[in-house]
Amino acid sequence: MRYKIILVLVVSMLSARQARSAQFIRGDANLDGQVDISDPVALLGILFLGNPDPGCADAQDANDSGETDISDAVFMLAYLFSGGRLPPAPFGECGCDETDDDALDCGAPSDGCSSDPCGPIEIPACIDQEFLTKMIRREVPPTICIEPDAAVIEVTDTMTATICPSDEDTMCEGKPGCPVAVTEITAVLDMENEQLIGHMEGNVQSLTIRVDSGFGGDTNCQVDIDFSGDMIVPFTTGFDDDDNLILVEILPIVFDRDSVEIDLSAQGGFICSLLAGFQDLFIEDLISQLETAAGDLLFGLNVELAGLPFCAQDF
Repeated sequence: MRYKIILVLVVSMLSARQARSAQFIRGDANLDGQVDISDPVALLGILFLGNPDPGCADAQDANDSGETDISDAVFMLAYLFSGGRLPPAPFGECGCDETDDDALDCGAPSDGCSSDPCGPIEIPACIDQEFLTKMIRREVPPTICIEPDAAVIEVTDTMTATICPSDEDTMCEGKPGCPVAVTEITAVLDMENEQLIGHMEGNVQSLTIRVDSGFGGDTNCQVDIDFSGDMIVPFTTGFDDDDNLILVEILPIVFDRDSVEIDLSAQGGFICSLLAGFQDLFIEDLISQLETAAGDLLFGLNVELAGLPFCAQDF
């Protein structure tokens, strides 16, 4: 049986703009530090009843469309009560708008969040784990977009499938496509082996895969995928004229294949249930595409970090 999958993942790396926005939790429209039914209710009151606006449009923009409107309330209700997708980052904890290319800002923080302004990360005098972790979290996009009609999968000689069919009403980052959410990034600086180990977790919810079984009809399968794995960010070091240990270059990012795990489930009938039996075959192609996307980070990171010394406590 042949099962070839090519996922074309198009990543939009958006630089942080010079906005003085407070930290917030996406979806927390009333800024009480929690995301619950009171938030879509508060947003509807702001939009249609003239209720006071607490002052964080970014938090109200639950679907990260760049606008605050009724679709954000609908999005939150779907997430809270009918298994809708997770709001984009920052969600679950305080943070900055990592896709901040819109006109929205946050003048007041969510309860418990810092009012310190978000914006470009200030380059420190020396590199430590906290700074590298912050850089990785800022640079890894919260959403990876699968293009419409991204791939045609040959399952068997008679069965094919199309990932993210273009005639489905699916949007990603305001454009046609299917979103892959990156929900968690953690990082550990390993100076002994000259590498940063970043742990990534994410999911795809309700990804449409259209299966042609060869029996005269197509079946639309709704597929959920949860994935996790470790990415290795190797670097080289050297010494400057003052004998300080410095970062020379960040090398290509690779994924620890043994650490990658995928859990796939599909709804839509018997034909769709067959897809779940091949979840291990998604791993290699997913890794390849994530490595390609991660490669886009290297140029910017090298420009920012090359030549900086490491803080003494880290070696």
